[in-house]
Amino acid sequence: MSMFKQWFGGRKSAAEAKSRLKFVLIHDRAEIAPGMLEAIRDDIIDVIADRLQIERDRVAVNIEDEGGERRLMVDIPLAPARRRQGS
Repeated sequence: MSMFKQWFGGRKSAAEAKSRLKFVLIHDRAEIAPGMLEAIRDDIIDVIADRLQIERDRVAVNIEDEGGERRLMVDIPLAPARRRQGS
């Protein structure tokens, strides 16, 4: 749900509104339910977090349409590296 708050909450500019509309249209064309992307995001976080420290709340999953080709795009920020004790 946090993604929906980010997209629709607060005052936004015309460019951001256009971006949200484009996002909705791409999802409609791809025939993917909005809840499906949230489920995919959760699954990806579970798998990646087993191997790497990531910033879970900043993971973004989107569908982009470029030149008639649809792509599932995932942005996974890594958590800042921690210094080892005694280093």
